[in-house]
Amino acid sequence: MVIQETLRLYPPGIALSREALKDVNIGGIIDVPQGVNLWTMVMKLHTDPETWGPDSFSFNPERFANGISAACKVPQSYLPFGFGPRVCLGQNLAMLELKITLGLVLSNFSLSISPKYVHSPVMKFVIEPKHGINLLIKKL
Repeated sequence: MVIQETLRLYPPGIALSREALKDVNIGGIIDVPQGVNLWTMVMKLHTDPETWGPDSFSFNPERFANGISAACKVPQSYLPFGFGPRVCLGQNLAMLELKITLGLVLSNFSLSISPKYVHSPVMKFVIEPKHGINLLIKKL
């Protein structure tokens, strides 16, 4: 749940792009001609209060207690690694590496945020901390 909530608030990719392969109308409102690229800001989808609730900008791992489908109104809005046939090929490897690394680190060290830490995520190619991450690490 913690990993899913972290990926919701800080997805690995900030945007998804898809090209219209034919003329298409979206919701009876927008006509998209063939060849046009549509960009979706993942961060906006992941923090939409209508989809995720009034605490959409808060870190709340409990929202995933009953899985992704119960975490929000539209489960297709959760796409930290993309969605459908174009989902990131490295998703399973990344999740496995993350779980193993976290398990090894947390079983050997105590981590806490330094008082000097300033929370300031910046959207570049990926979301990254503007001033780095200051941690206090103690061997268990």
